[in-house]
Amino acid sequence: MGRCGWGRGGGRLGLIEVSEEFEQNAIAIANEDGDVQGLLEQGYTIVGVRPIIKTIIDGNGDVTTKATDAIVMLGSEDTSRASVWVDLEEGKVTQIVILTRTVIEK
Repeated sequence: MGRCGWGRGGGRLGLIEVSEEFEQNAIAIANEDGDVQGLLEQGYTIVGVRPIIKTIIDGNGDVTTKATDAIVMLGSEDTSRASVWVDLEEGKVTQIVILTRTVIEK
C-alpha cells in the first residue's frame, strides 16, 4: 500500500492511496482480456493503476464512496500509451484507448 492512484498527489481532493490488492485485482482482470494480451505481446508494459471512484448520496443523505472501476495504464517504448478501463464489479475490460504521439522535428 502507499502508492498514489494517479501517480501525483495534491489537488482539491488530496492524495488517494491505492492498495497492492486493488492494483493486482485490476491488473488480473485486464490481463484476462485478449486485446490487452495483444498489447502486452507488442511490447506494452503496465505503468500504473488509477481508481475511478463513485460517490452516492441516498435519499437520507448517507454517503457511500467506492472504487467501482479502474484504469490500467500501459506504455510502450515508442510514444504510444494505452488506457485500459476495467469494470471491477463486472470483472471485465470495458474500453481500451490507445494514444500515439507523433513528433516531427525540423
